[in-house]
Amino acid sequence: MKKVLFATTALVASAGFAAADITFSGSAEMGIVGGGKDAPGVNAYTGNTRDSSVEFNNDFTLTVVGSGQTDNGLSFGISVDFSTEAEPNENGNVALDNEAVFISGDFGTLTLGEIDGAVDKRLTETANAIGQATIGDDETTHAGYLGWYGDGAYDNQILRYDYAFGDFGFSASMELNDDKDPLNPDGADDGYALAISYNTDMGGVGLGFGLGYQYLEVTNAGWAPGNLFDYGYSYLPGTQVDIIAASATADFNNGFTVGLEYANFDADQNQGDIDHYGIGLGYTINALSLGVNYGKFDTSTGDADGYGITAAYDLGGGATLLAGYGDSDIDNDDRDLETYSLGIAMSF
Repeated sequence: MKKVLFATTALVASAGFAAADITFSGSAEMGIVGGGKDAPGVNAYTGNTRDSSVEFNNDFTLTVVGSGQTDNGLSFGISVDFSTEAEPNENGNVALDNEAVFISGDFGTLTLGEIDGAVDKRLTETANAIGQATIGDDETTHAGYLGWYGDGAYDNQILRYDYAFGDFGFSASMELNDDKDPLNPDGADDGYALAISYNTDMGGVGLGFGLGYQYLEVTNAGWAPGNLFDYGYSYLPGTQVDIIAASATADFNNGFTVGLEYANFDADQNQGDIDHYGIGLGYTINALSLGVNYGKFDTSTGDADGYGITAAYDLGGGATLLAGYGDSDIDNDDRDLETYSLGIAMSF
C-alpha cells in the first residue's frame, strides 16, 4: 500500500514540473525523552499510576513546497508538512501540518493557513537565540516559555499580510471565530494583530527589534498565554484580551547571541493582567552550540516560571547530536515538572 502511495505521489509531482516548481525536504529525530511524573506531554498515565520514566521517541517530517508564477509576474505557492509527530507512548499515523498557501507581488505577500500571526511573525522567540531545538522541545515546553501570542485561540486558520521596505517589515493578520456557541449565537469576536520589525547592524553587531499588538476573545474552549494552559491556567470564555509585545535580539558575530522579550496580556472580567519576561542566551564554537532560556509569567494568582538548557553537536552531513533539560516552578504547586531528552536530529 505504501509503495502505491509513493508511486502516485511521484507521478503527480512529475506532471506538475512543467507548470511549477515542487521541492521536497525532510527531517527526523530519534532518541529518548523523560521527566517528572507531572510534566505535560511526557507521561500520559492516569489514576495513581503516574511515575517518572524514560521513553523512546521518534518522528519524521516531509515538507513539500510548490511554487509558480502568473503571466503578469505574481508568485503563488503552497507548503505542507507530512509528519508523524509521534508521542513517546505510540507510533502516530502520518498527518498534515502547517498547511499554507500564498500569493505575492509588488503589493506584498498574502498567506492563508496554519501559520504565525503578525506578532509572532515579526517578534523573535527567545528560543531562537539559543540554537537548534531538542528532540523533546525541553526549551519550549516549560511553564515560563512564550513562543506565540494570540494565535490559535480560534481554529488556527490565519490570514496574514506581509510587506517589507528596506530594513523594516510590517505584518497584519486575522483569525476568524467560526465555532459559534448555540447558547451565544454571536460567538466571540474575531481576532486580529498588527506588528512591525526592524533589523540593522551597529558596530559589527546584528540587531533585531519587533513590536506588536494583538486582540482576541476567549471561546468556550478556553485559552491562556504561552504554555500556561498546559499547566492548568485558563481565561474564562468571553474574556477579551489585548496583547502588547516587544522583542530585541543581538548577534555579536563571535558565537554569542542574545534575545529579550516582554509581553503584557490585558484581560477584562477582573481576571487581571499577565506580564511575561523572557531571555535567551546562546553560544556556538566550531561544531558545539550551547544555550539557555528563561521565562516568567506574573499573574494575579502567582508566578509561573521555567528554564530550558540545550546542547547540540554537529556531526556533519545533516546529523546533529542533541541534549536538553527543562524545569518549571509554579507558585503553590509542588508537582514534578522537569523534562529531559537525548537523541539525534537528521535533515535531508
